[in-house]
Amino acid sequence: MASLKAVTLLAAVTHVHALHAGVGIAANARRFAAAPRMALADGVLNVGIIGAGRIGIVHLEALASCPVAKPVIISNPTVSKAEAAAAMVPGMEFTGSDMDVINHPDVEAVWICSPSQFHADQIKACANAGKHIFCEKPIAVSLAETFEAVNLCREKNVKLMTALQRRFDPSFQRVKEGLMDGSVGEPIIVKLCSRDPAPPPVSYVKGGGGIFKDMAIHDLDMSRFLMGSEPVAVMASGSCCVSPEIAELEGPEAYDTAMIMVRFSNGREAVIDVCRQAPYGYDQRAEVLGTKGMIQTDNIHPTTAKLFVKDYVGAADMPYDFFMSRYKEAYARETLAFVDALVNDKPTPCSGRDGLVALIMAIAAGISAEEQRWVQFSEVLEREGILGANKDPAETNNAAAWVKKALRRIERDPTSESDLREVFFLFDLDGDYRINVDETTEIIKLLSDSSGTLVCNGAECTPDAIRSMFAAAQKEADVNGTIDFDEFLAMWRSAGNEIKEAKKGPVGAFRFFDW
Repeated sequence: MASLKAVTLLAAVTHVHALHAGVGIAANARRFAAAPRMALADGVLNVGIIGAGRIGIVHLEALASCPVAKPVIISNPTVSKAEAAAAMVPGMEFTGSDMDVINHPDVEAVWICSPSQFHADQIKACANAGKHIFCEKPIAVSLAETFEAVNLCREKNVKLMTALQRRFDPSFQRVKEGLMDGSVGEPIIVKLCSRDPAPPPVSYVKGGGGIFKDMAIHDLDMSRFLMGSEPVAVMASGSCCVSPEIAELEGPEAYDTAMIMVRFSNGREAVIDVCRQAPYGYDQRAEVLGTKGMIQTDNIHPTTAKLFVKDYVGAADMPYDFFMSRYKEAYARETLAFVDALVNDKPTPCSGRDGLVALIMAIAAGISAEEQRWVQFSEVLEREGILGANKDPAETNNAAAWVKKALRRIERDPTSESDLREVFFLFDLDGDYRINVDETTEIIKLLSDSSGTLVCNGAECTPDAIRSMFAAAQKEADVNGTIDFDEFLAMWRSAGNEIKEAKKGPVGAFRFFDW
């Protein structure tokens, strides 16, 4: 069973989770698989790792130090790297094939630490094998692959966590707490700085989507996390200042330096600067100016010692020179959070939804840098055919509605109350916790079969029949032709649809900042 140390560590994870909120209609959606069963008799989760590069070693060390996780096998195309990594953990296996990890009979969850362009296929292979997934950012390099991967995980009922480790860093968490407890008031400006000690090799940059996807995506997510509001638009610029070897690559892959401004639906903005080289060390800082004050973080040094000599007064040591050292505690907390979610069947603290929104922000930043203009995030969805050109009034008045529109593409289980609650809020574009008859009809379409046919008791259902059910569900006549979630759920149940779980929080397994 888990040790006392494990219980203490998992208690800390609970704190991390707290920071992150007549005629019937019959559902005809695809069947969702039962959750894979894990053999946790000894209280330890068996884990496989794909990738023995820098980030793979970081996660291996975090897993090895976690008392409720056991690294079983690690893979890498260069087998000698996998062998060297496996030697860090007594009895750990190694291989040159990612499928050996995914199909290993003892592996219950897989940590994907491979280059970005392989993530989507590996996620889908894990889902088909019934293995839970922890994936380094991004989930995929394209939106189409991201939706496909997330939907398959939901269909196979496996948990998918996106690695956004800065949300688990004690310093960034303290900034978030200062905003949540009101000590600095409402945020006015968020400033983030992210600079690496040295550029990565060309092989890492090429095919990875560029600086906005493989680096700034962390800062884009953190700006959303700290601002507590949904992003609306972005202005970005990029240049090649320190890595001439990447200058000939395509698009944002040719940038090693970038400036980003993000505008949010609360009218505030965030400013981000990123660079692949800072000779003085790993530079990671955050600052939030609020209506009552300011809160900021500084770089982390190996010690707190200060040196006082004739020609220098300051820190005795340079800042950490690598993310493996700087975010060691964050990686450990992140690992514990996902293990806790698996062992205790909790929602993942950073889901595929968070990764999806961060990816859209990164794609839009790339477009902005290339075209030198402000880009609405909804434009990315329009280019992908997810949003049509004709927007409804609620969407026009709410520039952040693109987030909800995007997440409608994730498939839902019509027998899950948390999924029904989630899709209800995805159609509540004006944020009044109510929907009208047209929105109700669209929800039924979403929950019906892939053809979009409305189904009532096994037969095609007319709009008139839905309006009749909608009217019957209304508890009062003076609510401007809308129903709340409880009324929607009662209508869904009265149609004979089975609901297999009780309510889990205000919006199921995720939250939106503007609700």
